[in-house]
Amino acid sequence: MGEDNNEKLSKHDDLKRICVGTQTFEFLRENNYLYVDKTKEIRDLIHNEKIVFLSRPRRFGKSLLVSTLEELFKGNKGLFKGLYIYDKWDWNKKYNVISLDMSDMDNRSTEKLEIDLNNTIETIAKTNKIKLNKEISVRKKFSNLIKELYDSNSKEVIVLVDEYDAPILDNIDNKELADTNRKMLQSFYQTLKNKDEFLKFVFITGISKFIHTSIFSKLNNPTDITLIDRYSTICGITHKELDEYCNEHIYLFADKNNMSYDEALSMINYWYDGYSFDGEKKVFNPFSTLSALKNGKLSKYWFSTGTPHFLVNILRDKRVDIDFKNMELSEGDLNEIDPMKIKDVPLLFQGGYLTIDRTFLNENNETEYFLRIPNFEVKQAYDDNLTKIYVEKFGNKFKNFNELIWNEVIEGNCKRLSENLRAFIVGIPYYNRISMDNKEKWKVYPLLFRVWAEEADFYLTEEKSIEDGRIDFVLENNMQDQTLIIEMKYTADQSKSMDSLINEAFKQIEDKKYWWAYTGKIKLMALAIKDIEIGNGFTTDVKCEIKDIPAVYDN
Repeated sequence: MGEDNNEKLSKHDDLKRICVGTQTFEFLRENNYLYVDKTKEIRDLIHNEKIVFLSRPRRFGKSLLVSTLEELFKGNKGLFKGLYIYDKWDWNKKYNVISLDMSDMDNRSTEKLEIDLNNTIETIAKTNKIKLNKEISVRKKFSNLIKELYDSNSKEVIVLVDEYDAPILDNIDNKELADTNRKMLQSFYQTLKNKDEFLKFVFITGISKFIHTSIFSKLNNPTDITLIDRYSTICGITHKELDEYCNEHIYLFADKNNMSYDEALSMINYWYDGYSFDGEKKVFNPFSTLSALKNGKLSKYWFSTGTPHFLVNILRDKRVDIDFKNMELSEGDLNEIDPMKIKDVPLLFQGGYLTIDRTFLNENNETEYFLRIPNFEVKQAYDDNLTKIYVEKFGNKFKNFNELIWNEVIEGNCKRLSENLRAFIVGIPYYNRISMDNKEKWKVYPLLFRVWAEEADFYLTEEKSIEDGRIDFVLENNMQDQTLIIEMKYTADQSKSMDSLINEAFKQIEDKKYWWAYTGKIKLMALAIKDIEIGNGFTTDVKCEIKDIPAVYDN
């Protein structure tokens, strides 16, 4: 196995190694890992706010931000040496910190969630030599813990809640459990309102800002910094930061992939840049960008770990399709969602599948937002999962046609197969297909045919290599000793007719004599697919024809 970029960097003692396996500030600093300094933004935040909420997608640096705040308020000065805030902070002041990671709680039932939360509160109390009454509710324990910590040194307490919404969002496809978890958290978070006088700073992160949750409706005017421009780069990596902290890593990436520095930077931009939370300043996805630099290759790192079930579940269960060409929302729609009445586009934005393209003021002087898919990584992940969703839907329908369609096809009648393939292709919303280039569409259309064949329990060979070429599909029915050799042709060229595609397919089969590798009863199929422009969109036509082997070759 080849060495990854971190192994190469061991030869360069002056370069920081990249670690993507932990979001703990103390670990990164004590082990000399790369840390993109966000302490200027942190100092600004603490100076200007008291109760704060920040929404960002998962794997976007929220947990590292929370960890940095914890070490800062605890006064661990040594960890901040060399960072912006080092000589701008009063290190003599040390605060008690309650830090809760709600994504680490067992939320498979509300009872388990409450038990886990109760144990966490008791552990924090024990660490600070505080005894809590074991007979009282977890909400009351939380309240007493804040008061006892304040009394221990007469200093206000810091409360940090990471992924506050995980118990709701992790169960979003189970409305009853999501709602009971929400109600339990509603009571728990209300403690922060009642103990406001003992709190110096409260910082809450999550993916979604759920309305009807008391953390927002009953706190003393929490500041939601999610869409505030001065905090828009507090998570993520800016272009300036990428150049400052990752310059040598990009050179190593370029060297490993036989690229120039500019080519490597351009590819990293294309894959992972493009997130914006104010419509102006852009940031790279930190998890994916650092993973690519560490591993020396581009891949869909974030989507494989950033809870893609949000996107998949939403699209699978939809009755009305999302129009990705007309994503214009108000600030209220974008910033808050009702967990019992999910609006898809705001959730996709908050989950990281969409980002802000630009903003404008409407006639009422209110901010409106246009959204878009942020980058190539997310677009590819979206297309992949969209395909899986439709395959799932089509597969169930195709099961009903196996024997009927096979008998018709083998007798030379492709009408029913053509009609069903066309119906399923057209069933994919136009704005999903129109965003794909022809190469991407060509991945979907053979996939649909493969699903039909597999669900019909036929033996299918795809891209079968033979002496003089490669056959698109070979379909075999061993029970009847029949073989169907299939060539598929696709075009978006409006001047090209379906008949010309059919003729091209048959000519290729006959010129290369694809059937020579097979015995028994053999039929030839030409399958033509054409996207036809209609106004600003398009529809798709499907046609297939069956032939026998040319008589001159029929032995």
